Amino acid sequence: MERNSLARNAEIAYVVLILATAGVIWGEASALPPALYDALGPKAFPLGVSGAMALLGGIMLLRIFTGRSLGQSGQMMMPGLDEPTSGHAWRPWIAVTVLVLAFCYAIALTSRSIGFLAATAAYLFSAGIVLGRPGQRRLVATAVFAVAAAVVLDTLFKRFFSLDLP
Repeated sequence: MERNSLARNAEIAYVVLILATAGVIWGEASALPPALYDALGPKAFPLGVSGAMALLGGIMLLRIFTGRSLGQSGQMMMPGLDEPTSGHAWRPWIAVTVLVLAFCYAIALTSRSIGFLAATAAYLFSAGIVLGRPGQRRLVATAVFAVAAAVVLDTLFKRFFSLDLP
């Protein structure tokens, strides 16, 4: 498969995952009961977010099907990257992989058997590996960052926001 069709397929897969995520959010938010103390209720914000995601996903699909690419622009912010000798390789599957990891992270957070701290550390480590360059020093640095960031976020949510996380 050539690069253009590979990039197009990756962009379509990315948009499909965004639309699927919007659908899951919409379905879960629609099942929430109305609140007695709030006119909007707990489902107003997630419904709005899922609607915005679906709208933007639809716009992205229109761009793809009219022949435009999601990953390219008319003006380069970093001149030289579009030249064949720059050594820069387009890797659209990285975006798809990170979105799948985020979806798995959301699923892990909804299950009661995996705690917030472990799920967050695993997600940050996995995303760091996908986004970074390979190497043993990089693995150690990514692992240290993932654990430290998970601990900081856990402390922030529990102590400052008084949220009871699993």
